[in-house]
Amino acid sequence: MTRCYIGIDGGGTKTAAILFDEGGRILAGYTAGPCNPNVLGFDESTARVKEIVETLTQGEPRSVAAIYIGTAGIFTKDDGPCFAAAVSHACGVEKVKCENDVMNVVAAATDADRCVAGVCGTGMIVYAKEPDRVTRLNGWGYLLGQSGSGYDIGRDVIRAAVGESEGLSAATALTPLVERKAGMTLEQLVLEVYRREPAFVASFAPLAFEADAAGDAVARGILVENARAFAKVLNCAAESHDCGDVVVVSGGIATNAAFGKLLKQELKPGLKLVVPSSPQVVGACINCARFCGFNSPSVRKKLVQSYQQTNRS
Repeated sequence: MTRCYIGIDGGGTKTAAILFDEGGRILAGYTAGPCNPNVLGFDESTARVKEIVETLTQGEPRSVAAIYIGTAGIFTKDDGPCFAAAVSHACGVEKVKCENDVMNVVAAATDADRCVAGVCGTGMIVYAKEPDRVTRLNGWGYLLGQSGSGYDIGRDVIRAAVGESEGLSAATALTPLVERKAGMTLEQLVLEVYRREPAFVASFAPLAFEADAAGDAVARGILVENARAFAKVLNCAAESHDCGDVVVVSGGIATNAAFGKLLKQELKPGLKLVVPSSPQVVGACINCARFCGFNSPSVRKKLVQSYQQTNRS
């Protein structure tokens, strides 16, 4: 039986996973719903990972030598080991490691031992990666975290539309876009927001980019304020830690060209913004290879090439 490995990247909206061999050749890929244990709970998140493993291995998880999971929702130092233990037990795979998904971003962008790394998708989190330690900043969820995430942008979009309907804020092209996407009245939407997960609110974030491209001032203001909030955390990480001048960002919001341009304007002079050329799930595979002791340049190169070939076919 061929020894294989699984790299998993879990975001607030979806989970991407890859099955690969020790040479870096991708054997299979799979995309499922979110596996954020902070949102779903450990039981449901573990079940999601088990579904992924069984799908990738066609029901034969015993062939898996190791699983690496980089997922949103890993906050405390105990979260990762606890989730890894639950997955190990459920899947029958002894070697499992779980960290925050920002580590996938770092691995997909650079093998340097120093950088600032941030993920800005449904949520937002930043890490200062120094040679001897990794320090987290922000990422405390939609209630306590700093602004700048897809959730924050989506909330601001909905808020702007509701505000205009009540005469409390400026006219904006966002209102008809929100109504069309929601498929319900704004009053009904407000009630729906409180019934749904944060990813539902974040799904309205793309409307800010659409309205901004059409010249809407309210949408531009939302994007500027959230880019400024994200940059504030990135700048803080760079200034307060020995992590060099490279700032790696990933996630659906951070890698948007319009948002990236605003972000560059808000970063401190001298900081270099880098967007990984490979997706975070490839970074998860690289971290899995590192976890298992075969993280060579040739394996990393093969993973990237194999991913590109798989997605072209």
